[in-house]
Amino acid sequence: MKVPPIGYVVIAGVSLFLVTKMIPAASSASICEVVINIEKISCGEKILLAPPGGLSRRDKQAGFAAIQQKDYTQGIDLLQKDWDLTKDPETLIALNNAKLIKSSAAKIKTIAVVVPISQTPVFVATSILKGVAEAQREWNQSNHEWKLKVVITDDSNDPVEGKKMANELVKYPDILAVLGHYSSNVTVNVKDIYQQAKTILLSPTSTANDLTSTDANNFFFRVVSSNQVSTNDMSRKWAKKYDKFALFYTPNKKFSESLRKAFSSQISPGSIVKEFDLTNPSNAAQEIAVAKAAGAKAIVLFPDAYTDPIERDRVLSIIKANQGQLPILADSMLQDAYLFQVNPQGLKNLVISVPIHPSDRLHIDEGKLSKSPNWWGDKSQLHERVINSYDAMQVLQSALDLANDREAIQKVISNPSFNVRGITGKISFKGSNRAEEINSLITPNCDLRKCEGFKAAF
Repeated sequence: MKVPPIGYVVIAGVSLFLVTKMIPAASSASICEVVINIEKISCGEKILLAPPGGLSRRDKQAGFAAIQQKDYTQGIDLLQKDWDLTKDPETLIALNNAKLIKSSAAKIKTIAVVVPISQTPVFVATSILKGVAEAQREWNQSNHEWKLKVVITDDSNDPVEGKKMANELVKYPDILAVLGHYSSNVTVNVKDIYQQAKTILLSPTSTANDLTSTDANNFFFRVVSSNQVSTNDMSRKWAKKYDKFALFYTPNKKFSESLRKAFSSQISPGSIVKEFDLTNPSNAAQEIAVAKAAGAKAIVLFPDAYTDPIERDRVLSIIKANQGQLPILADSMLQDAYLFQVNPQGLKNLVISVPIHPSDRLHIDEGKLSKSPNWWGDKSQLHERVINSYDAMQVLQSALDLANDREAIQKVISNPSFNVRGITGKISFKGSNRAEEINSLITPNCDLRKCEGFKAAF
């Protein structure tokens, strides 16, 4: 590996001296030279995400197999057919990568994206990959002197698997940065691995306050606001209406625990009259009765990020048992179509806190939203995972455009003058956290018969 030259980068008129170093690596090979032998990592030669629609499976499987055999002409043709039919983001990333190899792009920079494919609903990884795939395509089709390769990896949304994946990725010096991980529970456990390897970890989704750092040499950043910001919004706009709460959460999981702690610190002492464990398969109707008997005037639902298999069923059972009687405040895990299994009456008085929603005109760049691709889906209901993964890619691509190695990328992003614009507007950083405080409160969009999508709650 060649050591890039020492040089200067100018950001908004500020000269930034970049000292580049060769970092120790366990492998001198590039990740895509050896990836075929590594489980749950793909440059486009093996499928990690089950393709949507049985009719497309043959082209996708054959396309990936062709790439594995280095038949890029055939692989590109098959992947293009699958992409045209399904709009599968994994297919698009593999197609983008294959086109780079076939065109013999003079200069390629590589990043990895870590998504929770195993043990997590398929739409979670798919939504993150949508933003990544489109940003990669836009960059590679534009007139840039270098092109971007994306490696897809699966951490199973599990801290142990996440550590294995992080230790594997940092071994390869051509991986200049990593986008991920999904859940705070995993990110908290892997952050130090990237820190020690001096590799940028940029998360579009991890919000736990435990991840906050003010260290100038920190290598973790996030484009999504922390739980401190979201609970500020909750307490200012929603919680002030009520004085007694029953709180349901998932103990010992970072996202849920962080929300519980931050929310509790922003309401009057003693306001939480009863707490319930979402991992305990209890009778929801009895829990609602207990909450009311304790004096609860509202319910707070803080499930974790799909890290416990019982949570989704528990959340639904609580909402159904409540039948719209007590107002409910919930975290972003409830911004999900499965919620509409509940009848409109049951979703009455439900408010959901999410990192961003297109209905939040204060924090959305309307011009960029309008230019988002149609294959992402309904722009008025675009999920925050799609938006924030796309915005995270804008950060990484802009930093990679100014730097050629891991430490130099960190110096670019951490510079106070560095900023980019995404669908969520200006993006800059204060320590590890995004400097702009963004959060949206939404509610199901219902009439007497049905609910479709979400709208601003305030």
